[in-house]
Parts: sequence; C-alpha cells; structure tokens
Amino acid sequence: MTSDRNRSLIISYLALRRMIGFLAVALPIVVVAGGITQEGFKIQGSISGYYYTNMRDVYVGMLSVVALFLASYRGYDPIDDVVGNMSGLFALGMLIFPTSKFSGKVERVGVFLINDDISGYFHLAFATLFFLSLSFFSLFLFTRRGPRPGPLGRDKKRRNVLYRSCGSVMILAIVGVIVYTFGYHDTAVARMNPVLLLESVALFAFGISWLVKGNTLFRDR
Repeated sequence: MTSDRNRSLIISYLALRRMIGFLAVALPIVVVAGGITQEGFKIQGSISGYYYTNMRDVYVGMLSVVALFLASYRGYDPIDDVVGNMSGLFALGMLIFPTSKFSGKVERVGVFLINDDISGYFHLAFATLFFLSLSFFSLFLFTRRGPRPGPLGRDKKRRNVLYRSCGSVMILAIVGVIVYTFGYHDTAVARMNPVLLLESVALFAFGISWLVKGNTLFRDR
C-alpha cells in the first residue's frame, strides 16, 4: 500500500513538471498564433504586449496556471519549495503590473491603475526575477545528484548539460531584453521584435528544462 502511494506521488510530481513545461512552450506559440489570426497579422513587440490584445485572457490564464503550478511545486529539499513559491509570485507580479503600452501617452493600467510606463518597469523587474529563479532551478536544483549513492550515470550527465544550457539561455535572454530596453528601444533594432524573440527563447528553454525533469525527454535508458 505504501509503495503504491509513493508511486502515485511520484507520478503526480512528474505530471506537474510536465504540465509546467508544456505550458511554458505553448504560451508564446498560442498567443502569437491567436494574435495573428484575430488581429490582422499584427505581431506584438513582446509576449507581454498581448495583454492589450484579443489574447489577453489566454495570456493571463496560461501565466496564472504556470504561477499556480510553480507555487504548488514541492521538491526534495526546502530550497525547491522556496524557489518554486518565489517563481510563482514573480509570475503573478508580471500580471499585476502589465508592460507599458508604448502608445506615446500616459495610460493607467493593471490592478493598481498606475501609469503604464511605471508599470512597465515593475513588469520588467518581475520578469527578470522570474527567469532568474527559473534559471536557478535549471542550473542548481535540477542538476543535483539523486538519493542513490555512486557516480552520475551517463544519462544524468547528459541531462545536466541540457539543464545548464537551458539555464544559461534564460539568463542571456533576459540580459538581452534589459540591454535592448534601456539601450536600443528607439532604434531600428525594434523592427525585429527582439523582446518577443528573446522572451520566446527563454520560455522554450524553461519549458524544455521542465519537460526533461518530468521524464518526457531524455529519460534514463
């Protein structure tokens, strides 16, 4: 009976990791595809920009579920719980403080109805903390040795390389967003929608990392 219960708990944790991974990968695809379909092929400058489009409910809903799952996540040690809770709070912060509308005039947005340019700075801060906490998962928590003694297996070593790669990609992507926001926002670079691309890359890295942790990809042979 105890063995069956432990097995069901393990399956539940794996399912939670998989759901987090699938949602992270799907978020940029769904909102961009939906926006193109219903907004006359208009692409927003960032994923967060879809907050102000017909895809607002989808964007808010999917990110809220990700936040809930992260806050509900429980790992092997207390540090897993802490980082999961913080990640969930940072994701909610991104929703409470939407990105700037960049409309050229002051507009009040979000739960607290503050100026959108001020809200945009809060949004960037929460997004930075969100991806930093997720990269911490990939770089330091997912790469830990399991409870069984002995050297790391070949498959575990391969997964660790992937975890570290995903964590590094997330950090580089958010650094790129910050550099663009404060240095190149009003230049020709904006035509390439760099924030949208960098956010999508970061979310794909986030999702892949969690799909691997959920035994969806690169399982032990």
